[in-house]
Amino acid sequence: MPLFRTLFFKVFFWFWAAIFLAMVAAVTTSNWIDDDYVRKASQSERIHLLRLMERKRPIMAEGRKLWRKLRPDWNLVAVPVDSISHLPHDVEEFVDLAAEARDVLWGQDDGWLMIGPIQRGDYLYVAITRKHWSSVWDDEQRWMIPIAFFGVITLLCMGLVWSLTRPIRRLQRTVRQLGKGNFDVSEIRSDANRYDEIGELSSDVVEMADALNRLLQSHQQLLRDVSHELRSPLTRLQIALGIARKKDPDGLLDAEHNRIERAVGQVDGLVSQILDLARLQQQDSQNLQLEYRSLANQLDNWVQDAEIEMDEKQIVLQSRLPDENIQCHWDWILVERAVDNILRNAIRFSPEGGKLDVSAHLTSDGQIEIAIQDEGPGVPEEDLQRIFNPFTQVDSARDHASGGYGIGLALVYRIVELHDGIIEACNQSPGLRITMRLPRKSFR
Repeated sequence: MPLFRTLFFKVFFWFWAAIFLAMVAAVTTSNWIDDDYVRKASQSERIHLLRLMERKRPIMAEGRKLWRKLRPDWNLVAVPVDSISHLPHDVEEFVDLAAEARDVLWGQDDGWLMIGPIQRGDYLYVAITRKHWSSVWDDEQRWMIPIAFFGVITLLCMGLVWSLTRPIRRLQRTVRQLGKGNFDVSEIRSDANRYDEIGELSSDVVEMADALNRLLQSHQQLLRDVSHELRSPLTRLQIALGIARKKDPDGLLDAEHNRIERAVGQVDGLVSQILDLARLQQQDSQNLQLEYRSLANQLDNWVQDAEIEMDEKQIVLQSRLPDENIQCHWDWILVERAVDNILRNAIRFSPEGGKLDVSAHLTSDGQIEIAIQDEGPGVPEEDLQRIFNPFTQVDSARDHASGGYGIGLALVYRIVELHDGIIEACNQSPGLRITMRLPRKSFR
């Protein structure tokens, strides 16, 4: 990459140029503003001189002694028309210039500001004051120059900052999307064509996103292919198991047959979950079968379906259901599966005689919050985010021996994601609490 296209060179040159322009402006304008300068007096300056003539007692010119008589503010100096030579040399030159121009002038000379002269009777009147910085602003023709320099430097710096921060913000948004599983990098593809470090970084992120997307697609395709291929031998095993049971009418091999049946059922369940997860990952929210139903009625039915398992472990159910009038616009088959997965997990890991809390309510921002809490062993804090990833096993308390393969919560996460909701898990004392927040979609 050429040096002049690098980010280092751009930042260095831009600030160097800004500082150089500032120094040039400071040197040139300060000297220029202090230079002797005469121009035609404006109407407001003429009026100012006339008001001084009406309100102030004039100071009579006596050569250089005049300077000792002047006060800090504007002073009104008077001199006889035929005795202009009594004025200090600088003021005399100013009056001569006004006489040549046959007009009232405004000027600065050696640190003094002057307006005049105006003749009244046999006297000429000139307003004189010591020059100070505020007087620069009184001359609209001169103060615009340093302001223009300042404006140019400001615009240059803003242009540099804008050109650097815009692509960085786009890159930041894209990386966050990648972290959430969204591989759309169209926002930064134009930045990848830049000939600097930001362009190279954007190009690397685009290539990384494409590679990750291909890897994920191949991984999902492999899971689908393997799952489909396992269907046929599983079916043959189930048929063979049925034939074996018929050939053993006395039940001498029932224990072995039952063990084989449980193993085949576990593999069949795993294959079904993998296929369901692959199908949900390919589905989008446009394909959801949305309909309005009462949230309270649906939750009550799902809890009743799980009462058999709860009774076996003597689990005490505590439920807080919302008002029956709350209608939600969801794909109820998928939401039922998500709630059922969480509910069955909570029952599985709850101790004998434990408590199970199921609650749902409408939040202040119009979302539905469904929470299920058990009294089981919980999950290590560092693994609370990972439990929603496929095939995640966090510890020995929640392993294959409990009948899980780490796919159920991944299915739940995808279902919630399809409904534009969020799901989170947090440890309680004791147990684990899983909360789903789903938008109500619309009100009936």
